[in-house]
Amino acid sequence: MSEPQHTIQIENLEHRFGTKVALSNISWRLPQKGIVGLVGPNGAGKTTLFSLIAGFLRVQSGKIKILGSSSPGQASLAGRMGVMPQDAIFAKDISILDQLLYLLKLDGITGASAESRVFAIMKRVGLEKEIHRGASTLSHGMGKRLGVAQSLLGLPEIVLLDEPTAGLDPANARQIREFMREVGKSALVIVSSHNLIELQDLIDEVGVIVDGKLVASGTVEEVTQRDRRFEVTFGVPVTPEMLVQIDQLDAVQSVNSDSYQMSIDLDASGETGLDQALLTLQQKLVDLGTPAYELREGASLEQAYMRLTSAPKNTPEE
Repeated sequence: MSEPQHTIQIENLEHRFGTKVALSNISWRLPQKGIVGLVGPNGAGKTTLFSLIAGFLRVQSGKIKILGSSSPGQASLAGRMGVMPQDAIFAKDISILDQLLYLLKLDGITGASAESRVFAIMKRVGLEKEIHRGASTLSHGMGKRLGVAQSLLGLPEIVLLDEPTAGLDPANARQIREFMREVGKSALVIVSSHNLIELQDLIDEVGVIVDGKLVASGTVEEVTQRDRRFEVTFGVPVTPEMLVQIDQLDAVQSVNSDSYQMSIDLDASGETGLDQALLTLQQKLVDLGTPAYELREGASLEQAYMRLTSAPKNTPEE
């Protein structure tokens, strides 16, 4: 069986700003397509890694191979990568249409083909009615959607999105997620976000950066195998005695309640894994005479993140 191909290969990457180490010994291989999440605390090095992959910063030590090129920023990568920084800036007094047409012209796409592409992608992000206006007329949420649109103009093979849904209302955030899923069918989308619940349902793989080091990477299943959160609903109110009994189980890391519900964090790292942890939990609930009315898995990625970063739950957003 042949080795899987990788769109991006990072080997022993290190980067410094003066005496400060921003990234240390990062090695990571990313697939040809799909959606990959990049998470970590503020100042962990996510933006630096994004900037190195995009070619905004020069590689100091180590290697980044992208789409067959030996380093980022090469002419052969022009038009094959789209980038949306966290705070994308557009000219305020030039129409959005003219700005996007100019970006396509840089990739050698002009005329009716360029206009058709601009109108199509602006429709996909729900901004087709704003296309003849300047960016100064856009709200914060519209600006975020415009940033996503420009990053996808050239039909790139790699897309880097930094907090693409931050500040969007639920309807627009859902629209962008659906768009990302569509793009991820044929391209590699790397998305940085603090919304771990949103990411868990979106991404195929994840990388966790802490203090400039890649502390975990792989599929969501691989990264979260130790940490599983379950929301359990009962037909009767949760009592203090029930909480104590559940908390005493070896596989239970923590448990909280709210009226008819419990949030239970399970450690599924044992030899028998999640199946045994769940079986033990369910048997205990039956023994207590309070079998679950409903049991569903919650945000296990959030639990894995908390363990890997040792960050408090109220970590502020960037």
